[in-house]
Amino acid sequence: MLEVAPAYLSDTEAADVLALLCDQIGETVENGLAARRYALTGDRRALAGTLL
Repeated sequence: MLEVAPAYLSDTEAADVLALLCDQIGETVENGLAARRYALTGDRRALAGTLL
């Protein structure tokens, strides 16, 4: 997710970029953003409520 939406993008900007990828891989944007937050922080709590 960080390759598509680097850390310098805000969550709003990242959601716009990730929407295309998530649509292609059949994932929700919310789960894509959660995976991005986990990649940024390493905190597993970022994945709470996702099916990743």
